Amino acid sequence: MYRDLLLALSGHAGSVFVRDSGGEFRISEDTPCLAPQEAALLNRILKLAGHHYSITNFTSAYRNIIKIRRAKLKESVPPNAGLYTAALSFDLDRGMKQYSDVLIELDKLVRQNPNMPLSLLQFHLDRFQYLFPTLSSIINEIKNNLSMKGCKILGMLHEQSACGIPFVKDLLAELLQSCHSVFYQQLSAWVLHGKVEDPFGEFFIAPSGNEEGRDEEEGGLLANYTINWDMVPGYFSKAIINTILFVGSSVHVFSGRKYSSNPLAKEDEDHFVTLIQGLQRRTKFCPIEFERVVGVMRERVAMQLYNLLMKEGKLMDILRLFKEFFLLGRGELFLTFIDVAEPLIQNLGKKNSESDVNRLFLKSYHTLGFSSTNTVEKFRLQFEKREGSTDRWSDLKLTYDVQWPLHILFTTDVMDDYNRIFVFLLKLRRCQLALQAAWSTSSRSEDRFDHRLLNLRSNAAYLIDNLQYYLHVDVLETNFTELTNKLNATQDFEQIRKAHRFFLGEILAWSFVSNELNSATRLIDTVISLGFQTAKMFEEDPDEIQITKLESNYNFLVAHMLKMLESSASRQHNSFMNQLLLRIDYNGFFTQVRAQKLEKKR
Repeated sequence: MYRDLLLALSGHAGSVFVRDSGGEFRISEDTPCLAPQEAALLNRILKLAGHHYSITNFTSAYRNIIKIRRAKLKESVPPNAGLYTAALSFDLDRGMKQYSDVLIELDKLVRQNPNMPLSLLQFHLDRFQYLFPTLSSIINEIKNNLSMKGCKILGMLHEQSACGIPFVKDLLAELLQSCHSVFYQQLSAWVLHGKVEDPFGEFFIAPSGNEEGRDEEEGGLLANYTINWDMVPGYFSKAIINTILFVGSSVHVFSGRKYSSNPLAKEDEDHFVTLIQGLQRRTKFCPIEFERVVGVMRERVAMQLYNLLMKEGKLMDILRLFKEFFLLGRGELFLTFIDVAEPLIQNLGKKNSESDVNRLFLKSYHTLGFSSTNTVEKFRLQFEKREGSTDRWSDLKLTYDVQWPLHILFTTDVMDDYNRIFVFLLKLRRCQLALQAAWSTSSRSEDRFDHRLLNLRSNAAYLIDNLQYYLHVDVLETNFTELTNKLNATQDFEQIRKAHRFFLGEILAWSFVSNELNSATRLIDTVISLGFQTAKMFEEDPDEIQITKLESNYNFLVAHMLKMLESSASRQHNSFMNQLLLRIDYNGFFTQVRAQKLEKKR
């Protein structure tokens, strides 16, 4: 009977011990003369035979998956098959060798003492009574749970290895280290070459699935790849996963260099290889050491990205260029352009085209004596119909041909933000010029204009001039200086990106362009529209009713605007709002007028 039992423990059924359809072994019903205690002990030992059968079937099915894929054989692939299950299978085979060695020793003992007690056999196999159920649960989870594959297997093995039985814990640690070897190979391809080598979809970083070049323009550095959070092992923090994504995405950007076939510098590449090899040599995974290694990689890559943007991309020059064009820093250029382009843009689509507008823009640039043609040719004016636009000027859009590697910073969303600021500043400048032109008309005209209309133009011009000065000096210049100081004080790409986003956010907020200040945006827009209406009246012959209505609207808007500024300044304690309030009502005139009106109402 012992020989039959040892054969069953090796996975081979016989006449005494049979295997059912589920792979479990049991005592044959034809076996005579077994005491209940002996049968119970045999059934306990036979559970090992069922586990062994399940484990060996798993290893034989999953071990050859790589050969099947490479040979492109038309064989059925088991569920969740891949590199991690193959590595697990190879290490399980090595673990099962200990079990086979015990069976060989038992066979020798049986030969020497055919009448040895069954309890002695149970004693030699006892440690496997703890190991095999754990291994079977791991195998069943992989086979039955379709999402249990790849890096997710690392998390399951890590949880199972938190065990108090040394023999079980040591073998699970070996299995975990074997699967970590696969992980380190995938990590190496990602951080050294910016590529995801993942034929079975097991890595937690995957291509985003969209067109690569277009993706980077729209989403920036992290556009081409995404994190599959379902694959992330539980013992990896969210921060470290995002850092790994950042490192590989940065290396992927470096591969865009035309003059070099290696994404990383030789020194950095050698250092990264040494770090990963150090992790592979460790017998036990150490989260602290892993985070340290990833942190070192991040520092090196961030430094290289900084040099890429600052030296090759000439970021500081581009930011100054954006300030001059998108933020209307070259006031004389847009003053000339508005003057010559006004009639053409109003008739756009009838007699003129977008190309005519761009030719005028280029002509305005050269009229002022600027010689750098390459600079202005990268900018192009386009017309894009916007919701709620009142004229063709509101549909104007300024585009810039962003070159590698600046596309990782100036994404589509960022360029849209610059355009929102550009459209608003251009509208404000046109309103200012229209009011100045109205003053010029009244000065040259022989006809006498209503004194209330003249006062209204003067007050509107005062408001628009101060708003213009506030935007360009208090908001744009202050924030741009702060941005340049931050960029000069760091050598980290992430700090550059954060500083630039903060710069744009501050301008959008305190230029009344951000949607977060929706009521303020509408109010300022109405004030500018009123300025255009006032200027237009100098071209017409308004009656007293029209002037009275316009004057009433102006007084209401000014009062409402001052109230909004006072409320925002006191609530947010913001220096920008206080500065605008000081510029408009520096001597308390408007506050005094508003107080007098309130007193009259009482």
